[in-house]
Amino acid sequence: MSSILLMVLIYNIFVIGGIGWYLRWKEKQTHSITDMALGGRDAGIAMFSVTIAITYLGSAHVYGLMEMSFVLGAVALWFCFAHTILICVICLGTGRWIRRVGTATIPELIGKLYNKRLRTYTACVGAMVVFGLVTLETQTLGIGISAMSDWSLGWSSVLGAVIGTAYVCMGGIKQTMWVNLINAVVMYTSIIIAGIYLAFVLPGGWEGVTEHYVSNGQEFKLSILATPDLLVGFSLAAIFSVVFSQSVNQQGMQSAMSAKNEKVIKRSLWIAAPINGMFGVFPVLVGLAAATIPEFAALGPKLAGATMIVELLPAWLVVLLQAGFLGALLSTFAMSALAPATIFAKDIVGANVKGGLSAKMEQSLIRNVIILIGIIAASMTFFFQPNVILAITWLFAWLVPFFFIILAGLFWKRHSTVALIVVLAAWIVNLLWSFSDIKQGLGLAAFENAHIVAIVSLIATLVGNALVSNAKPGLFKESNGEKQPLTAQA
Repeated sequence: MSSILLMVLIYNIFVIGGIGWYLRWKEKQTHSITDMALGGRDAGIAMFSVTIAITYLGSAHVYGLMEMSFVLGAVALWFCFAHTILICVICLGTGRWIRRVGTATIPELIGKLYNKRLRTYTACVGAMVVFGLVTLETQTLGIGISAMSDWSLGWSSVLGAVIGTAYVCMGGIKQTMWVNLINAVVMYTSIIIAGIYLAFVLPGGWEGVTEHYVSNGQEFKLSILATPDLLVGFSLAAIFSVVFSQSVNQQGMQSAMSAKNEKVIKRSLWIAAPINGMFGVFPVLVGLAAATIPEFAALGPKLAGATMIVELLPAWLVVLLQAGFLGALLSTFAMSALAPATIFAKDIVGANVKGGLSAKMEQSLIRNVIILIGIIAASMTFFFQPNVILAITWLFAWLVPFFFIILAGLFWKRHSTVALIVVLAAWIVNLLWSFSDIKQGLGLAAFENAHIVAIVSLIATLVGNALVSNAKPGLFKESNGEKQPLTAQA
C-alpha cells in the first residue's frame, strides 16, 4: 500500500470513525434511537447547505469530469452549470415544497398526491435508479484509490465501498452531514492550492495546454460552447436530465426532508450554489491538461487525470487533494446508498406492514440494506465500467416524469390515471430511445433521452390533466382552500 493511500485512509478512518463513534455513544447515553433517514429533521443552514452541495459533487464531478473533458473539452463544464441551476431549483422550489408536506421519501409524496399503487411503482424505479448511481460512485471511488495505489480498479472499488458504507452506516444522515462539513474545508483548500501548483509543474504551464489544442486544430475543446452538436447533444441533455430528475430525486431530497424548516432551505442557496458550482473547474482543467501529456494520455480518459495529479503534485498536496476528492465521492456514495435503503424501509416494507415498522426495526433494516447495497455495487465494478457521465444522464431520465406529476399534483390537479400514464409513457420512451432505432427513424437523432422524456412527460401531463374533469385540486391549492396550509411541520 502506498504511503499516500495509507495517509488518506487514516484521515478518513479518524474523521468517519470518530464522528460515527460519537453519535453511537450519544445514542446510548440518551437512550434514543438514531433516525437514520432524517436525523430528527433538525439540520441547520451549515449542515444542510454543505450536504446538499456536496451530495451533488460525486463521481460525475470528480473523475467523470476529468474523463469527459479529456474527450470533449471544456464543454463538460455544462454538467456543473446544470447542477448549479439544480441547487437553485431545490432551494427555491422543490426542496421547500417537499419539506412543507413533511413526507420522508419521494414515493411517499407521490402516494400522498395520488395513490398507494403509484407509490410502489415509483419506489421500485426510484430505488433502481439510485442504486445505479451507487455503482457509478463505487467505480469512481475505485479510480481514485487505484491512482494512489496501482491496485486494480475492481479491488480499489471494494475498498472504496467499504469506506463509503462506514460513512453513513453508523449514524445515518446526521453522520454524513457532520463528515461533510469537515471534508468541504479540506476539499476546497486543496483544489485551490493544487490549481496554482499545477501552473508551475505542467510542461509549458496552463499556456502550454492552450497551445497544444490550438496547434492541433482543436480550439473548440477550450470553449464551453464547443460545437453546435456538442452544445445540443451534451449541454442541453445535461441540464434537462439533471434539473428535471435530481430536483425530485430521493438522493438529494433526503437532505431537504431533514432540514429544520423551509427558511433553512431557502437561505442555504447562497452557500450551496457557489460551493457546488465552482468545484467543477479544477477537474475539467486536469482532464484537458492530461490529454496533452503523452505519458498520461496513453492511460486513457478514465485514469489519465487521476494519475497525473498523483505523479505531478507533491505527496502532501496529493494527500490533501485525494482526501478532499474521496470525501466528495464518499458523501455522494453515502447519500446514494441511504436513499434506496430509506425507500425500501419506508415505501416497500414499512408501507405494507400493519402499523408500520418500529423505530428500532427501521434503523436496523436501513443499516442492513446499506451494507447489502455496498457489497453488490462493489462486486459489479469487476464486470461493468461504463462512462460515468453518460450513464448518469441515462439514469436521470427515468426520474424526469416524477418532476411533472409532483408539480401538477402540488399546484394544479391530481388524477391517478393521468399520473400513471405520464410515468409509463416516459419510461417506455426512455427504453425505446436507448434500445431501438426509433430516434433515427423519426429523424430525431439529436435528441438525447433526457430531451425526449421531458417533452413526453410535459405533453402527457398537460393534455391528460386538461382532458379529465373529475381530478382533485392540487395539494397546496386544496389546503389553501380549506385554510389549512401545510406548514405545521416546517
